[in-house]
Amino acid sequence: MQTIFHIILLTHISFGICALSLFWFPAFTKKGSVKHKKFGLWYSYAMHGIVVTAVLMALLSISMPALVKPDAFANSTQPQAVQQSIINFAWLLLHLALLTLVSVRYGQLVLKAKVDRAVIRQPIQLLMTFGLALSGAAILAKGLISGHILMLIFGPLGLFIAATNLHFTFKKTVSAKGWLAEHLGAYITSGIAAYTAFISFGGRHVFGASGYLQLAMWVAPGIIGTLCIVLLSRKYDKPALATTLKNVKEKSA
Repeated sequence: MQTIFHIILLTHISFGICALSLFWFPAFTKKGSVKHKKFGLWYSYAMHGIVVTAVLMALLSISMPALVKPDAFANSTQPQAVQQSIINFAWLLLHLALLTLVSVRYGQLVLKAKVDRAVIRQPIQLLMTFGLALSGAAILAKGLISGHILMLIFGPLGLFIAATNLHFTFKKTVSAKGWLAEHLGAYITSGIAAYTAFISFGGRHVFGASGYLQLAMWVAPGIIGTLCIVLLSRKYDKPALATTLKNVKEKSA
C-alpha cells in the first residue's frame, strides 16, 4: 500500500509542477486568444489531476494511515498522536482539493455563462460551493483549536471563495464585464492554493526557510493573489448601480 501511495504522490507532484508552470501562460497571453484558451485548458486539466490524486491520497491516509505511512510510526512512542496528525493533514488535503475544484470549475462556468448566470446556478456547483463553505469553517475551527497555521490560512480562504462565488451567482445585476473579473479571479485563486500548497508542503525543504520567513512565504501567494483579484474587479466589474442608472436615464429620455 505504501508503494501505491508513493505512486499517487509522484503523480500528484507531476500534475502540480505542470499546473505551477502553466499558470503563467494564460496570465501573459492575450485574453480570448487561441493561445490563452489552449493554455487555460491545459492548466485546468493539470488542476483536475491534482484534485483526483489529492482525494485518493487523503482517503487512503484517513482509512489506513499505518499502511500508507509506516515510517512515521516506526520509532514513535505516541502512535495515536502520529495517526491523528496524519488524519488531520488528510482532511486539510481534502479541503484543498475541494477548494481547487470549486475555483477551477467556477472559472470555467463563468466563462461559459458570461452575463447569463443560470449555468453557474446548477445544483452540483452550488452543492460543492456550500460544501466548501462548511469545509472552510471546519478547517478554521480545527486551526483555532490546534494553532495549525495552514488550517488558519486555508480555512478562511475556503470561506472567502465560497462567499464571493455565491455573491456573484445570486446578486441582482452584474456589469457587462463582471464575468471576466470572476473568471480571472477564480483561476488566480486556484493558483494561490497551488503555490501556497507547494511552498507549505514541499517548497520549505527546497528553500530552507524557517520562522518568520517561512510564514511570510506561506501568506505571500494569498496576499499577492488577493490584490490581483481586487484590481481586476475594479477594472472589469464596475458597480452595477452605474449601469442601472444609465438604463433609467436612457428610458426616461
